[in-house]
Amino acid sequence: MFTAINNWISSQLSNFQTPKLVTRHLSLVTSLLIFNLSLLTIQSCGLDIEDPTPPSPPVWVQKSLPGEWPEHGIDAHESGGIFLEWELNPDIENIAKYMIFRAQYYDLLDSLGDFRYLTSIPSSSILKPEHIDATVLPGSIFYYRLRAIDASDNQSSYSDSVAYSNFLPVREETMQPNGPNELLGEDRRLSWAYDYHMHLERYCITILDIENNLIFRDISNPSSYVGGAQTWSIPDQVVFNSDEQYKWRVDLEANITNGYEAAGAESPWATFKYGEG
Repeated sequence: MFTAINNWISSQLSNFQTPKLVTRHLSLVTSLLIFNLSLLTIQSCGLDIEDPTPPSPPVWVQKSLPGEWPEHGIDAHESGGIFLEWELNPDIENIAKYMIFRAQYYDLLDSLGDFRYLTSIPSSSILKPEHIDATVLPGSIFYYRLRAIDASDNQSSYSDSVAYSNFLPVREETMQPNGPNELLGEDRRLSWAYDYHMHLERYCITILDIENNLIFRDISNPSSYVGGAQTWSIPDQVVFNSDEQYKWRVDLEANITNGYEAAGAESPWATFKYGEG
């Protein structure tokens, strides 16, 4: 490129015989050359040149402890699926999408299957990076990992893997009280039934007001590990407003290590109304 430019400058200078004209023309040519080189530099810093640097691997959100609300990290979801949540990559990495991969653990073979592509989540469509895997089967253990893809199609390495197993949930028709006008009894008792008890270790009961503010959350051990009816009484120190509606849910938890469960289920939300007798 520079050889062609030098040849062109020489041909132009040969047209002039006086030093004064040569100097003036050389100044003009030099200015044009500097301007064009500046444009070349600007273009090379733009989108025409792809950045080959891969983004950093995504990071899963730390799973919350049972007493914490709202819940975070991998968990059962009330829809029957498994809830996944991770951190956004830094803005400077210009992430275009996140890819989710899943592998199934086969208990009888003590073997983890291959990770297979599950879905992609465009970064432009999410405010919070999360996904509900609604294709899982109760009783199976699934492992998940992530990969980030930037706008230049560079792929990150895989994230760490996380695992969860969902159970069949408590059925809504067994939950009492349950109805917008159904009053909480004077004994402040909630009841439900659960028959799939093989791996259950504990319950977690959550009570919210109609604006989803936390009223109370507590861990309870099953009164029986052979299934059937379960009851739990709301402590007297929990204060309700008269004639207001509340909702409650029962979470099942199992495979607990260091306080965190790796298996469980969430019931649908039931409702009751509080009225002072």
